[in-house]
Amino acid sequence: MHIEKRVNIMKKGQKIETAEVRSEPLKTEYKIKQVRDLIKDYTREPLRNKIIFNIGINNGIRTGDIVKLKIEDVYGKDYARIRESKTGKTRDIRLNVANIKQDIIDYIGSKKWNDDDYLFTSHKDPRKPISTTAVYRIFKRLNEVSGGQLPHLTAHSMRRTFGYMYYKKTRDIATLMKLFNHSSQAITLRYIGMDREELRNNLKDFEL
Repeated sequence: MHIEKRVNIMKKGQKIETAEVRSEPLKTEYKIKQVRDLIKDYTREPLRNKIIFNIGINNGIRTGDIVKLKIEDVYGKDYARIRESKTGKTRDIRLNVANIKQDIIDYIGSKKWNDDDYLFTSHKDPRKPISTTAVYRIFKRLNEVSGGQLPHLTAHSMRRTFGYMYYKKTRDIATLMKLFNHSSQAITLRYIGMDREELRNNLKDFEL
């Protein structure tokens, strides 16, 4: 289980409030489609938010690394090389899946831009990237409009969904452990929300 802590700092003299939100992966294709539909129907910038979501669930990179992508990193490319902010390691992310490459071209469209401009810019200052807090708010909105069907959806769910779905399809825990920079396979299994019952079900038809 992953707990995201959000701290809302109020005006001077007022109480500082904290909130804890449990983050879980989306464990079915239906749930993933549900989020895509909610992004389309209930967010102010659906194409931008769709790109953010699809990059996240198809690559498992942190929200902080998604928002720092620049146009020169991604425009017209099948892969983008990034340096992870937390680990300092470089890795390639895929843009030739889930229509991400074409969506980026459509998103940029006929806007005037420079190569070193951020792909997702702040409304307050276009020279800066959208903040991770703004992305957290988008997912909070999706959580609220889901009618209680996605109670543990947060921005961090993107990374965990990638991990869960990758493991479900490949059973390659060693690669996931390396990608997530974890110290043990047990940590990775907990992180992606793979509980004992699911592990048991994975083995129920195995016999030699």
